[in-house]
Amino acid sequence: MRFDGQVAVFDLAKPGSPCYACLFPEDAEVEEVQCSVMGVFAPLTGVVGALQAMEAIKLLAQVGESLNGRLLLLDAKGADWRSVKVTKDPGCKVCSQ
Repeated sequence: MRFDGQVAVFDLAKPGSPCYACLFPEDAEVEEVQCSVMGVFAPLTGVVGALQAMEAIKLLAQVGESLNGRLLLLDAKGADWRSVKVTKDPGCKVCSQ
């Protein structure tokens, strides 16, 4: 949305990997903001899409180190990248049952 992008990999074939719901639980209260209303910096979609494609190819080819367990955040305004570790939620309603 706007100038912010996110990329993550959830490889549930690896034990102890978090799932999407560990990061974004369904019952969490979040501010409902949509890209269609707020807009998105068009080149950012290409950057994020290319990273997603790269991660998918790495998983399929079983090469390199994937983003599994990390959330990569891009602030396109400042050209700033951050990586945040994501851990499996032991109380997750999706993957910890």
